[in-house]
Amino acid sequence: MRKIKLNYLVNLVFFIQFALVGYSGLVMFFNHHAAGPILRLIHDKVGILMLVFFVVHIALHWRWIVLTTKNLFRRQREMIEGRKIKLNYLIDLAFFIQFALVGYSGLIMYFNHRAAAPILRLIHDKVGILMLVFFVVHIALHWRRIVFTTKNLFRREMKEGEVIEANYMPVD
Repeated sequence: MRKIKLNYLVNLVFFIQFALVGYSGLVMFFNHHAAGPILRLIHDKVGILMLVFFVVHIALHWRWIVLTTKNLFRRQREMIEGRKIKLNYLIDLAFFIQFALVGYSGLIMYFNHRAAAPILRLIHDKVGILMLVFFVVHIALHWRRIVFTTKNLFRREMKEGEVIEANYMPVD
């Protein structure tokens, strides 16, 4: 259960970081002048921190990545579950590539402002927007697991003799 809690916490913080960086990135993309120094600071600093959580997220899911990669190249019978796993894997792979491109271009632009060539900005901006779409798809694909894990982690253990209030209607 410890790994599940750690994974849940990392994913929750990662989600919050992604929302902050995505929101600030969209504001800066659509209205660069509206982005003040605080929004830019959030985008830059939280974005760098997000790369750390990205590496931790990959490390926590490394076994799934390796096993699924091996199974994709083996011949297996086509089942609905197999198709779902392949779709999930391909979406995650595309998401990984996008994250790497946006993270790499962002780091270069952050540490070397002169290296911010138009092509680098274009990659960072356009792939970043595409990444937001894939983020929503990623969450949608994992939604049942997110809800299930959240319920299980926050389920309170009942103490012996504890009475739980129930709302019910008497039957005539």
